[in-house]
Amino acid sequence: MTRSSWVYVDGVAIPKDQYHETSSLASGPTIMRDTIELVSPVDGSYIRGRRAFHDHNIRNNVTPMADLQGLPTLTSNSDLRSSEQKRELADSRKRAIIDGVNRHYR
Repeated sequence: MTRSSWVYVDGVAIPKDQYHETSSLASGPTIMRDTIELVSPVDGSYIRGRRAFHDHNIRNNVTPMADLQGLPTLTSNSDLRSSEQKRELADSRKRAIIDGVNRHYR
């Protein structure tokens, strides 16, 4: 009786001599190179690398579209003001109308 060595991959036992035939390169850690290279549509600067892209976004106060996925879409009539801000604006409009009418009748 011969003894075998086994390799366990995701809970499955594979004989050690067959392991290289069935293993994939994607099962281990992956190192990716810095692949971002673009010309900024905001300021026209050349951006190379993730760190430069991050710094560019901070410097220009912009957010990548990918970070906005899942947020509700704003329309041209979207009103993001609080109810207090809306009330203050309505009060200032009323005052302007009253002042205009009073100026006309004086």
